[in-house]
Amino acid sequence: MKYKDLREEELKKQIAQDFFGMFDVVPSLENIDFAVKQKPNPILIKPKKGNIQETIETNEYFLWAEAKTTPRNIIEMMTQLILTIGKARTFETFLPPPYLGCFDYMKIAFVPYYEVQDIFYLNDFNWNVTP
Repeated sequence: MKYKDLREEELKKQIAQDFFGMFDVVPSLENIDFAVKQKPNPILIKPKKGNIQETIETNEYFLWAEAKTTPRNIIEMMTQLILTIGKARTFETFLPPPYLGCFDYMKIAFVPYYEVQDIFYLNDFNWNVTP
């Protein structure tokens, strides 16, 4: 197994390189283990004198994910991600991505964000529980 026995940071780096190489992968976003967004887009601005190259930075994420080094239950990993997002209210600071995901060295899973978004608006939920 290519990803077995890697530490978490190395696993995230390898997954980013192998599967999300055309995107910008953020190693951590407000306690979210793994976030994928569009790469910065350099543009050329032509003022009256000379050329200036600027980079347009986007905070439009495609994926927020939980990473584990050892095989775990997908439901447990996804629950931990949802609790992390809900506790930090990350969706209030950043536009939520179309997908949430989780992975370990053996598997990767994705869930459309809209399928779980209602959970974040529950008023009587204790976000400090463990998965």
